[in-house]
Amino acid sequence: MTHIVLPGAATAPPPARLPGFVTDLRPAPQDSALSLARAADLAGLAGVLVPFDPDGPEALVTAAALLRATRYVEIVAAFDTGISTPQYISKLSASLQRFSGGRFGWHFSADDPGRERFLAVAHEFWHTPGGLPKPLSDSAFPAVYLEGVDGRGTAGFVEVGHDPGEVFALGEKEAAHG
Repeated sequence: MTHIVLPGAATAPPPARLPGFVTDLRPAPQDSALSLARAADLAGLAGVLVPFDPDGPEALVTAAALLRATRYVEIVAAFDTGISTPQYISKLSASLQRFSGGRFGWHFSADDPGRERFLAVAHEFWHTPGGLPKPLSDSAFPAVYLEGVDGRGTAGFVEVGHDPGEVFALGEKEAAHG
């Protein structure tokens, strides 16, 4: 089971600067995240990991766009447990699960101190009467992935660089460029 990890905004190449006399008013080309997710979908990969990037787009919103643009791959959003309450993230995630046919997952850092409490509260809210309302509570709880304790990443995840020929096991990209 192989997932790809989208590159972060900090590693993106700067946009091309066009000369002043160019008057092309067409919209910018599609975001590379959409292209990578569609490629993963067509290639039969298991999923796409949207990393938590404080300097980039919100991972949960990006995941929603990728779920809409794909049909088969699981989309896994990484986020810090301090960004919101487990109840709100559960409601948002249940909606994503419902509209994507259960293809949404969560990715946490193993050293996130609030991870276990967050998951316990989210699971209880999801499955307890009086918690998440129906029909949202009928959706499957998101698959949960943990980043490796040793900092080397999660098995089954590979990173892609901005050059489509660059593919690394999660956590090995920095070593290759170091």
